[in-house]
Amino acid sequence: MGQKLVVYTDGAIRERATGLGVVIRDGQGQVLAWRSKCLPRAMTCNEAEYEALILGLEAVHPFCPQEVCFRLDSLVVVNQMRGVFAVRDAALQRLNARARQLVAHLPRVVFSHVGRRHNRLADALAQEAAEGKSVMAYDDGEEGR
Repeated sequence: MGQKLVVYTDGAIRERATGLGVVIRDGQGQVLAWRSKCLPRAMTCNEAEYEALILGLEAVHPFCPQEVCFRLDSLVVVNQMRGVFAVRDAALQRLNARARQLVAHLPRVVFSHVGRRHNRLADALAQEAAEGKSVMAYDDGEEGR
């Protein structure tokens, strides 16, 4: 309880499905949990990135963190969540509103842009989920500390 978490999220789109990947690390970089999910519909890249962020926001709540730093390779989503970019697309407005609802339940949230090479595990989880190869979840068994 009261810990700092670093969460990597990513979305991967295919013609008929979208994969989401989330990796939750503690402040020292240790993987605490991961999630992946396949949504059986195609969507835009930005929609997929938002869906992955929402999955990550939902996944951190049981940890009761004091601070969460979300690291995404989507500059659009990062800047929209920071309030730097306007959210004009109706679908993104709905997703942005849902993400903001979840953020409101956390004490401190920071959004950072990272290059794809720094987001490889979340990307791999999203790619696998999009391909339907595996839908995985892992946690260290100590959620809600």
